[in-house]
Amino acid sequence: MPKIELDCFNDTEAAESEEITVAVSADDLEAGDMKNPERHPVAIALRRQRGVDDARVSKREVLIRRGNRWLRYNPPKPV
Repeated sequence: MPKIELDCFNDTEAAESEEITVAVSADDLEAGDMKNPERHPVAIALRRQRGVDDARVSKREVLIRRGNRWLRYNPPKPV
């Protein structure tokens, strides 16, 4: 049976006043998968941003890793 490793992380709510704007390209939409938080087109676009080490996007939340710290954001309505 294959071994499954889960990354455990502590996340922190981002300040409500902190907003992030990101441009999602046609290539992001083509390469992405809206049902996979790691391959979501917005997550792909976020990873290109300076200071973003990793990102996950779902209908309920946006998680952005900066260094060893994950920040939780509310997703925009169209996501």
